[in-house]
Formats: sequence, C-alpha cells, structure tokens
Amino acid sequence: MISDQDLPAPWRVVASPIDQDSATQLDAVAGLQIGVEDPVSWDVIEHAETGRRVMLRMGLDEAGGAAITGMYVPGPLPLGIGELRTIPLAAVEAAVRNRRAAGVAGVQAALLAGPDPYDGPLGRPDGPDDTQFFARLAMRYTRVAQSSMGPATDLAKAEGVTPRTIQRWTARARELGLLPQGRRGKYA
Repeated sequence: MISDQDLPAPWRVVASPIDQDSATQLDAVAGLQIGVEDPVSWDVIEHAETGRRVMLRMGLDEAGGAAITGMYVPGPLPLGIGELRTIPLAAVEAAVRNRRAAGVAGVQAALLAGPDPYDGPLGRPDGPDDTQFFARLAMRYTRVAQSSMGPATDLAKAEGVTPRTIQRWTARARELGLLPQGRRGKYA
C-alpha cells in the first residue's frame, strides 16, 4: 500500500490497493496468478497536472523484498519515453520497502521486549547483545517518534541520558534488526 507522502509532487494516490476483483482481472489479463507465496496488490497513481493514471503491481522480488512487478498504463494516448521517466517508480519501491522493514522490525522488537516494554525506567544494556534491552528501547523510540520531531532528544530527557547515548543505542538496535534504517539527517 502506498500513500501520497510516498510520491513526489505532482503525483497522488487514487487507490491503494484497488479492490480484489479488479486486481484478479488485471492479473488474468496479464497471465499472472496470485498465490499465497506471492502476495500482490495493484495501486493506482495519477499525475495531478496531466491526469495520466498508472497502475502499479506490487509484489515480492527474489530476495523477498517489496518490488514493482508490473505496470499498466490505461489509454487512449500512448506513453512516450519522456513521460515514462517521470513515473516515480524508485520512490514507490523505496517507500514500500521501508514500510515493510519497519513492520518486520516492530514485530521482532515486540517479541523480544517482553511484557510491558514501557513500564519503569529503561536502564542500561548488560552488553552489546542485550536483545531484550534493545527491543524495549526500540519500542519506546518508535512510540516517541510518532509524535516527536526529535525523538532521540525527547527519549533522552525521559530516560535521564544524553541524546548521543540514545543515538548510539538506536544504532545498535538497528544493527540487531529491531528498528528500521533511519533517514539521513538534514545536514548529512
């Protein structure tokens, strides 16, 4: 599933995903089959200025990551190479992959954090492989990041440590697969 935030202007999402009956019909026309091992969805995006719609089939690549596995551009006008270059395929794939990675990391952290990961002070890790500590940190960091422009600073204040300590701990949590990769900073 994609959202307007995943697309550069002037592209926008029309439907994500489209209804299952329409998706099945598109796959049938293309000679594709949907199986449990290959979950797919069709999404419709539109160029707001030209009205050009593009249907993107999202599935899994060989490595199990999200990928665009098909594209359909409804007529009646032909699609020129210049217009094809403007379709934000890389932005869509990157957004879907990042969302999928965040979901996997969140589930992993929730499983390892144990009951009540938000109770009491966080404390300090027993070592670089203290997965329960880093999972609890990941859960707290994710919660703070949902409403904060500076989650490391805000979490540091709440836990009584420096922002650099939180940054170091979140880097280790990312290495352990408990947090998705972060976005590069403004000055990076």
